[in-house]
Amino acid sequence: ERLSSKDDDCDPILPNHRPDTTEPSSSVEVVSGMTAKSSVDFLTWENILNVTPIGPRRGRLVLTETHLIFTHTASDNALEEDYDDEIMPYLQSPGRQANNASGFMLSLELISEVLPRCYKLRDGGFEIFSFTGPRVENRVWSDFSIYLAFDDPGDVIMLRNEVVHSLKERFHGIKLKFWPSISLRDYMTSLVKTDPLTKLTKNWRKRRISNFDYLMKLNFIAGRSKNDLSNYIVFPWVLNNYSSKVLDLDDRNNYRDLSKPMGALDEERLQKFIGRYKALKKEKDDLNIPFMYGSHYSSKCGVVLHYLIRKRPFTGLHRKLQGGKFDIASRLFDSVRREWEKASKDSFARVNELIPEFYSDPSFLRNENSWQFGEMADGKIVSDVLLPPWAEGSAENFVNIMRKALESEICSESLHNWIDLIFGYRQQGKEAKRANNVFHQHTYYTPRDLDNKKEYEKQSILLQVDDFGSCPQQLFFRPHPRRKISVEDECKDDDHDPHEELV
Repeated sequence: ERLSSKDDDCDPILPNHRPDTTEPSSSVEVVSGMTAKSSVDFLTWENILNVTPIGPRRGRLVLTETHLIFTHTASDNALEEDYDDEIMPYLQSPGRQANNASGFMLSLELISEVLPRCYKLRDGGFEIFSFTGPRVENRVWSDFSIYLAFDDPGDVIMLRNEVVHSLKERFHGIKLKFWPSISLRDYMTSLVKTDPLTKLTKNWRKRRISNFDYLMKLNFIAGRSKNDLSNYIVFPWVLNNYSSKVLDLDDRNNYRDLSKPMGALDEERLQKFIGRYKALKKEKDDLNIPFMYGSHYSSKCGVVLHYLIRKRPFTGLHRKLQGGKFDIASRLFDSVRREWEKASKDSFARVNELIPEFYSDPSFLRNENSWQFGEMADGKIVSDVLLPPWAEGSAENFVNIMRKALESEICSESLHNWIDLIFGYRQQGKEAKRANNVFHQHTYYTPRDLDNKKEYEKQSILLQVDDFGSCPQQLFFRPHPRRKISVEDECKDDDHDPHEELV
């Protein structure tokens, strides 16, 4: 059944996380052949999608007084026939939607927050966040999430709101601080005026929240998710030195200019991008708005699967896109230094940023499953990622140093500039042009942009966005404030309550 939305007992509908490939705790149970039979009332929604890194799976959502239950429908069996030997172990691992199981069951008491999601350019998605382990002090994002979405031809916003209202009615501890009562686009336009984001930024400026945690939270608020590879979490290249034997993190020369997008870091390459923009502008084609960069800093194929090719289930997803084989060795992610050089100056087709794993998870750099990636033209076998000399051959050292660089004073002084480019006022419009930060028009598309499109046009746009990436939802419409640096600035906080929530 579908229920009517009830606002009386809910927080105002307004808009933490790091779902990863580790096994969730027992808070999320895999259920096989389970139906929502209970002595208490339950609510049911049919034909809903569970969005995962391996793709969406269709099923039934049941809400009881104490649990949220998702069961896969039989119509999804055909999807699993396409999965290869690298994807199936991921499906069959504990806590995942296994091939021989029919879904999951989540206790409502473990839900910490629900955030809205734009799935396939429709505001019909939502992501449920849950803490699955010990709480980390001052962390403002949850470590596990479940992404659900409606894709009916009807009013998906209404359906989405019905589910979230019902969750809140049955467990009042769920936070809806960043949930919109209207469309996601309209909400984001007014978000800068709301208290939760202002409060989050204030606490980051006062150093109660780390740079890493702040970027994670901004990503989640802006619609990015580890469950949706087309809208994966975006992190910056912070360092520019991947060749020295010793790295001095107190030397500004070792840091990338965070006020410029990747495509503008090298002047010679930038002039080529500007030349393309001017040439397209002369054509005066209303259907093709001029752009500088034909690729994007975050995309499923060129960035996420490229970086994570050594980890399940991404290895299998990469091979599936390549017709069952790996791409040629010279195009794989083989060297951090080479990747930086291509993204910052050498390649006209790559302006990619990073993903949070570069600052948190060394395992993606190792070929722990001994995949046969092939050989380079010089006969070098591609296996583990070649690290900078200063990492001393250790993936753990590399990630630790990268994290220290991200949290350094030098990075903290200018991180707000990068936020302006990705989440802020320099993401679009005149300020984006001034900052040389203009991408293909499809990467900026929102649900409203599809309203007057024909069906074949919609499908073409969706395919492009799915494969080649899109910008996060814009969060800030004025210059983002700089983080406070001096001890004196940090101490100007007499009204701080240590028990107050950070967001």
